[in-house]
Amino acid sequence: MRGIALINAADSHPLIVPRVRHYLTDVLKLSDEQRLAWIRYWLDAGLQAIEALLAEHPESGRFCHGDRPTVADICLVTQVTPAKTFDCPLGPYPRVVRVYDSCMAIPAFAEAHPSKQPDTE
Repeated sequence: MRGIALINAADSHPLIVPRVRHYLTDVLKLSDEQRLAWIRYWLDAGLQAIEALLAEHPESGRFCHGDRPTVADICLVTQVTPAKTFDCPLGPYPRVVRVYDSCMAIPAFAEAHPSKQPDTE
């Protein structure tokens, strides 16, 4: 569970947050296409790693580990949500999508979606 959580929290997600996206655009002067390629690259790298871990562990069920959500599921959702926002293909990640869908069926997860927050951009 910690491995899945850390893929997102410490590896891929920090590279696509607004602070980094603004740096890519404002300081490095990347084009929109280059910035989007950067974002998609790091999201895809994280999704690949999470999918591989889910495939390796038979404990992966409805959620990352069994039938109750854990911190791994919270982090998985925060990897998939921006992937959907930035139109990353999710077809190669059926286990990730299965877990994401299980999480989003829980009202607490659905209500925490960034698009439902008062400060959404």
